[in-house]
Amino acid sequence: MRIENEKDKNTGVPTKSLEFVGHIPVSEIFYSIQGEGKYAGHPSVFVRVGGCNLRCPGFGKMGCDSYYAVDKTYKSEWRLMSVEEIKKEISKYKDKKPHLVITGGEPTLYYKELYPIVEWYDGLITVETNATIDIDFEKYPKYRDVVFAMSVKLSNSGEKYKKRVKKEVIKKYAYNAKKSFFKFVIDKDLKSEIDDITENIDLPIFCMPLGADKAELEKNAPFVFEFCLQNGYCYSDRIHIRLFGKKKGV
Repeated sequence: MRIENEKDKNTGVPTKSLEFVGHIPVSEIFYSIQGEGKYAGHPSVFVRVGGCNLRCPGFGKMGCDSYYAVDKTYKSEWRLMSVEEIKKEISKYKDKKPHLVITGGEPTLYYKELYPIVEWYDGLITVETNATIDIDFEKYPKYRDVVFAMSVKLSNSGEKYKKRVKKEVIKKYAYNAKKSFFKFVIDKDLKSEIDDITENIDLPIFCMPLGADKAELEKNAPFVFEFCLQNGYCYSDRIHIRLFGKKKGV
């Protein structure tokens, strides 16, 4: 059975018009080291879903550093997987006791379908999100134990403010999932934008240098380092970009 033209209530974009009931489009599942944010350096299993409600043209020709999970040109490489199939792949690495990182694309587009995995996994779970999709924490309470890495997009993403910043959604994540944090991609002084997004929310703020490869990362890193010092933010490197660029599976 197909779902025809279901749309996200926040963005109005189709989310599952080509997906089957009970299946999730997966770009890749792999074991690696978390490269950025609060848990950088931790061994992790990454489940990267396909599809996103943002495009971020300001981040260069390819946009997102995981362009192959966003650009529909690569859709033929995505695999429609059941929850049980995804669990089986994750279980291959459970002896390492890794964190589980659900990323994308934009994983919250499929938060209902992913929920059985969130209930099942007994380790730390991070959901990497742009924080624009409203989650029903009452109906899906296990999401309160999840760490939402809220990578809210700033003006350098090239997205319009109205599309990239959903303040009520951000507050809802912060209120319900208290281990969450912000992470922002920076290449210039965007403090006023960060202040606007994080106003009255007491969660850690991580800033990372903009960079599609090691050279661009190192070019922007000194400014971001000083920016974090001046504003009391946490600095995050991007280990995977530094070592591998935009290579898949790392």
